[in-house]
Amino acid sequence: MVRTRRINRCALLASLGLSVNLIWCTLAGHAMGFSATPDELGLPVNSRLFFLLGIFAVGAAFVVVPRILREHDRPLTYVLPFASSVGTACFALAARQSLFPPAVLAVVGLVVFGIGYFWIVARYNLLLARTQTFACAAWCIVAALAVESLVLPFFEAFVPPIFQIVTAIALPLVSALLFEGTRRAAIVSSAAETDGAEEALSESRARRAGFPSQPRTTSGDWKSLLVLVISVSVLLATVRSFSSIGLWGASPTAGIDVAVSLLCWAGSTALLALFAAVALVKTARWNLKTRFQPAILVVICGLFLVAAQQSPAEASAPLVNELMRLDDSCAHVLFWVVVIATIDALPMPSYRVVGIAAIAYAACSMLWVLLLGSGTLVNGVIALVIVYVLTVVAMHSEWLGAARESEGAAPSHPANPDRPSGFGQAGAPLGTEERTAFAHERTASLSGRQVSQIITNRCQSLAVERRLSPRETEVFILLAQGRTRALIQEELVLAENTVKTHIAHIYAKLDVNNRQDMMDLVLGASSDGKTPNA
Repeated sequence: MVRTRRINRCALLASLGLSVNLIWCTLAGHAMGFSATPDELGLPVNSRLFFLLGIFAVGAAFVVVPRILREHDRPLTYVLPFASSVGTACFALAARQSLFPPAVLAVVGLVVFGIGYFWIVARYNLLLARTQTFACAAWCIVAALAVESLVLPFFEAFVPPIFQIVTAIALPLVSALLFEGTRRAAIVSSAAETDGAEEALSESRARRAGFPSQPRTTSGDWKSLLVLVISVSVLLATVRSFSSIGLWGASPTAGIDVAVSLLCWAGSTALLALFAAVALVKTARWNLKTRFQPAILVVICGLFLVAAQQSPAEASAPLVNELMRLDDSCAHVLFWVVVIATIDALPMPSYRVVGIAAIAYAACSMLWVLLLGSGTLVNGVIALVIVYVLTVVAMHSEWLGAARESEGAAPSHPANPDRPSGFGQAGAPLGTEERTAFAHERTASLSGRQVSQIITNRCQSLAVERRLSPRETEVFILLAQGRTRALIQEELVLAENTVKTHIAHIYAKLDVNNRQDMMDLVLGASSDGKTPNA
């Protein structure tokens, strides 16, 4: 039977939605209809600072209250896009009205604009992380950047400023509609993948024997991966601040012939695709702490080339600008694919991973805006020192993880057989964290085989209770035993999308948001205070 290849509507809509977000942000920062606003307002710093403050605020919310944001996702779906449109309008029209102080209206609009922009972008990338393969997610981001860089020169050359403003105000709502379509397409695609997943059941059982149980991510790995996420966030902020995007104002493509822009777009897109294919997709099977090192080095080398030219000649300035824009695009792709790749590896809510990256990026970017926009001389020598430090930090993320692994796990506290299950000192009920720790204490003295059997029994009991399908039960047990998605794919002979679909269904039926919550439930750290029986 010949199987036809279906179009991935989810990936297609996600690429279009991400490109809409990029166009929205670039129009507000550089289009002719917006470029005069900072001068007219008389703000003491570049207006991009307040946009970054909004990104910092939403990143902090992702870190502090990820579950609350997750629970209120549907109301925010309707509120934040509309608020983003209003914020964009406030920034664009602040100097053209007299009802409110122009500077105050612009600052409030920019902060709301930043909050809505990053929230929408984060939702797209989180959806890609949950439903698409790593390679597909990377190509979606590349396609979005390609569409944005193709559309903008024509938009700025042929669309009057007033219509640029109207378009920018409408784009958040368009992006929200596209996201809803992307989400629905992902649901349909997941159902189709699940229907075909059972075909490999007998073959998967034959291959399962002989695969060792993989330990869960150690504390050293967590810190190493967090260093990696923060490193690429700072790298993106630095590259972006030294490119034409770093300070808002007149568009760098203004006055450039459309034919020249089209030629530059073709070359930049080809190089960006080559970067994604060689430095990101081809290294996907490497160890997570080392697979992004080639891409980091490529981005840093691009920054070195530009920073070394302290006073580029007038003839070479356009070439340097195009090189910086290409390097910015590479850093943008690297930033989001690192976040997507680490979401499943880190035992914390996915919103928190995105929030940590947003805080690091926004904080570093705001520092650069203050330095570059205040008249302080930041020459090429200082930039070279900074990128050298970034290189050391990025490489150190691998060494840190290796060093932690060599030290071994920290010794566990001996279990206390006299303490009753579910109660602490003087019979006080245990909190969630204490119950988790107590469950670990009870299994610390057991052999690996005994612990594995206890976890398997507990998973099978939960699977019956929560009505998991046979295949979902298999995936559930492997997840609880510490196997990664890649190993589950190999053991069960499933496609990456199929494994992601099963994991999403398991989380939904267990009423948890991530692997850490799932393990809390398996180990007995549920609201009833019970722990698994040894």
